Amino acid sequence: MSRKKSPAGPAAGTRTAFQPADRDSWTSAAAPASESGSEGISGAPPGNTAPDNSNFIYQPLRWGIDSLYLSYPGSLSESRLDQLRSLKTQAQGLPHEAAKAQLQLGSHVFEVKDKSSGLFAFTLVDDAFMIRLAGGKSKKLPMAYVQVSSRLLSHKSPAEIETELRGILRSLGDVQAPKVSRVDLYLDFASDVDMEGWRRHAWVTHAQAVHQYAEDKTFTGWTIGAGGVLMARLYHKLLECKKSGKEYLQGLWREAGWDSVLPVWRLEFEFKRDVLVQLKLDGLPHVLENLAGLWSYATTDWLRLCLVNQDDKTRSRWPVHPLWLALSSVDWATPGGPLLRAYQPVRAPSMAWLGSRGLSVMASVGAVAGVTDFDQAAAETKRQAWDALALKNGISGISPEQLFLETVEGLTREYNLRMNPKPADPPKPFVRNEYERHSKGY
Repeated sequence: MSRKKSPAGPAAGTRTAFQPADRDSWTSAAAPASESGSEGISGAPPGNTAPDNSNFIYQPLRWGIDSLYLSYPGSLSESRLDQLRSLKTQAQGLPHEAAKAQLQLGSHVFEVKDKSSGLFAFTLVDDAFMIRLAGGKSKKLPMAYVQVSSRLLSHKSPAEIETELRGILRSLGDVQAPKVSRVDLYLDFASDVDMEGWRRHAWVTHAQAVHQYAEDKTFTGWTIGAGGVLMARLYHKLLECKKSGKEYLQGLWREAGWDSVLPVWRLEFEFKRDVLVQLKLDGLPHVLENLAGLWSYATTDWLRLCLVNQDDKTRSRWPVHPLWLALSSVDWATPGGPLLRAYQPVRAPSMAWLGSRGLSVMASVGAVAGVTDFDQAAAETKRQAWDALALKNGISGISPEQLFLETVEGLTREYNLRMNPKPADPPKPFVRNEYERHSKGY
């Protein structure tokens, strides 16, 4: 893929105030003649009905790859195939059996799922990777289809991640170099621009679908081309982070110079394999070498945000919105902002989060019980938790201690923290009243 390099944008964290004097730099942007509903663009200045949107603040914070899906041709070894079948069967059993459905590969303790998706027989999951594995020697299916987590991509480069991932997969069988099935490029930026300040008609694009979203009267963003081989999202990333608990991103934005006041938005493009093949991009190294070309294609050929001129029916002549020119000028040859310094491939909540929730529970127990002393509230909370455990235990013949152990082991598996011990013989509580245990699913 060979494309003309876009003008270099400001470095991460550089805060720019665009003024009307900048107008000469954005009224001459050109669009391809092949664009749907256009005949090329000569860069007319805003007409009487085109608003002057050149006064705004723009601060790029981070950019890079947010989602990466890789397909690895190859085949599982027979010994690993037998092991995965056994672990999947174990995962489909009762909770005390499913808790042992784990597989340690290198530093990763994967949860082996009881089900998989599509034609893949097995699924392994931790915070870093979701690995789907083929169960046979089908020539149509890759040995592995892997989704790389966005948090891991916030810590290491895609090339480093792929090297580690290939080492993991080599311990399962014979693998070849991967093909990129999907890659999402993003730009996080702070701005005071009203992202609801234009109508759907302002998006000039090859895509058919343009949607806008709001939540509790707060505008949350746009999607263009949903369901297609190329899709764009422009959405309120700060709001999304507060809902999803991705506090680590706010720390990285602050490192880049964010003042914690301006709204942070994300522009994101999702490239599926069909469009990557069309652009003659296949392997990961080739994709990584052409990130600037992909961004340029998405922000100039495929999609533009324009200043609507009601007096001109030829949309191709509408000037590009100055914000869009800023967004399209990301310099992919420079570092895309700070990275996480530490990372562990676990899905456990932090102790700080658990402590906060524990305090809330204790305070609620204290309020209901009429207890204001911290130690007394803790003791009452413990007693209520024990009663709940005993109630769940019922007449299954399992001691409360054993049931608590099984609950902890189940979460240990789900959180990818460590391998659960595998007892040589089932403990005696499993033997007593086995019918009741199965009927209650314990």
